[in-house]
Amino acid sequence: MWSGVRQLVAHARIQQSRVQGLWAALLFFRLVEGVACWAILSRFYLRADDPTWPLHLNFLVYAAGNLALSFVHRRGALSPAWGWFDVAVNVLPMTLAAHWSGGIYSPFVPLFVLKIAVYTVVYGVDIGWLSFAATALAGLTLFVVAGRAASASVTTYRELSLAFEVLAYGIIIGGALKFFPILEDRERRLAVTVREKEELYQQSMQQQVSLRRLSQRVMRVSERTMRRIARDLHDDLGQALTAVKMDLGLIERQLEDSGEIRGRVREAREQIGTVLQEVRTLSHLLRPAALDDLGLVPAMESFVNRFGERNAVSVQLEAPPPETRLPRSMELALYRVLQEGLTNVARHAKAHRVQISLRVEDVVTLQIQDDGCGFDAAGFLRSPPQGHGMGVFGMRERIASYGGQFAIESQEGTGTQVRLSIPLGGDADVEDSEEEDGEDSRLAH
Repeated sequence: MWSGVRQLVAHARIQQSRVQGLWAALLFFRLVEGVACWAILSRFYLRADDPTWPLHLNFLVYAAGNLALSFVHRRGALSPAWGWFDVAVNVLPMTLAAHWSGGIYSPFVPLFVLKIAVYTVVYGVDIGWLSFAATALAGLTLFVVAGRAASASVTTYRELSLAFEVLAYGIIIGGALKFFPILEDRERRLAVTVREKEELYQQSMQQQVSLRRLSQRVMRVSERTMRRIARDLHDDLGQALTAVKMDLGLIERQLEDSGEIRGRVREAREQIGTVLQEVRTLSHLLRPAALDDLGLVPAMESFVNRFGERNAVSVQLEAPPPETRLPRSMELALYRVLQEGLTNVARHAKAHRVQISLRVEDVVTLQIQDDGCGFDAAGFLRSPPQGHGMGVFGMRERIASYGGQFAIESQEGTGTQVRLSIPLGGDADVEDSEEEDGEDSRLAH
């Protein structure tokens, strides 16, 4: 028992978050309470021949003590020692006020119950117990000092009223001290839950950052691979097929005009020409030379023209001057988004007209709008169907690497709009994919 009392006195558990959040309201309530008690005592209980300085000094100490406590409350640095000081600076002046205004029958006595409730709600059950002990001691002192002296004039009715008040206060205080431990236990469990949720959120964010870095690494490796394959197709396989086509042409010219073999050679040369064209198209799709040599705008114009001819779709491109340049990795990301967006138009939209807008200011914005059949974009992003490609999510991931915003708006029968924006001059989370080849990024001008 005594060990528990020592623990309560020296190491009381204090709800610092509650105190710090309610310090202003607590100070206001106590100052109003002090001014009201001082006014009541001055007006109704102070006789003309009584000195006034004890009354003024009493409430000056009360106000100064609570002002000092407010600084401790605001910092959230309340300790058990400060808890004792708080109880003393609030209970003792009110005990003197009760003594001057009738002792145990003072109208200020109910304030003690209110103070116990305030201490329990704001500070916690431990300080509530300290307040209860101090209030019980103050009540006993008032009863001994003032109650016995006035016992001759106390009627049976007043004694019964006093007993009833003590019983009511006891029930209220007992119930409060029974209820608030349950409340504190729930608050502790809630705090543990919130802390665990925060830890899980931080772990999730760390995993998301790791996955994004992995995704960026995969995209960089993929781009380098596609660039190497495109160069090999264009330089090695393209040159080899061109040489074969030229040799077949030479053989064809040396054969007889009506020979069957000459017809076979001509057919083979034409097939080689078709294969060569397909190789060039594939090389362009993997990595257009115009993107590396001329920049984003010429590469977009070339791709848009090829797309319109190949798919019989009217495509309108609004873009800045061809000499406008961006960092190479950003140009590549924007080109891939355009490529994926138009590929989705060709596969799914059944569109007749596509409008593309590229603007380069402080923020680079790209918008792709078609008049196709549309789809439920919100439902798709929330729960993509099984077997569906990851093109939309790949576009979003590329833009997120630069701290940009990606949005897709569509409903069935209303067409689709893909809109993205990337800030220029900001720190990107992705390395320039050309740096390993010794090429420098170039900013827009």
